[in-house]
Amino acid sequence: MQKTGVQRTGGAIVNKYLGVVLAGLIALSGGNAVAGADGVMAKLLALEGEWTFLDENGKDTGVVGTVFRPTANGSALSEVMMPGGDHEMLNVYHADGDRVLMTHYCAAGNQPRMEIVAVGEDRLELRFDSITNLADEGANHMHQAEYHFRGPDRLTTYWYSMRDGKLSEEATVIDLARKSQ
Repeated sequence: MQKTGVQRTGGAIVNKYLGVVLAGLIALSGGNAVAGADGVMAKLLALEGEWTFLDENGKDTGVVGTVFRPTANGSALSEVMMPGGDHEMLNVYHADGDRVLMTHYCAAGNQPRMEIVAVGEDRLELRFDSITNLADEGANHMHQAEYHFRGPDRLTTYWYSMRDGKLSEEATVIDLARKSQ
């Protein structure tokens, strides 16, 4: 199996088709997180393009992990995860007044929605807001994430699922690099 940069904390590689959400950058102003949705959306829209998986050593695998594309006249950002794969998924980011939301259209058939919150210079948190089409109250779903930015062309995300009201202790980790043109 080809290593893709998708792994569990602790180092075990998982299948490149494991469903997770990726997203944007922290908006900064004078070293402080930008207040307001406009700044966060501007940084998210700057992600436009193809991003490839990195392996556990930080080497580019050449496998496209996600594609970001502005849509709706720049008012939203679409992200196709694992394009063309059996578990292709769609994320849509958009402003909602003074906050930014992301809806994850999961291969599992549910749609968690998360609010994106800047919590540091190089970090965002996605915090659970609501979900549609959950099979039952205890069904597994993506519930929260942390995004760590290592410059403009490198992103590491940590995703946590919830099942039976319990948050996963281990994160699913995805390392990505902006594809060279």
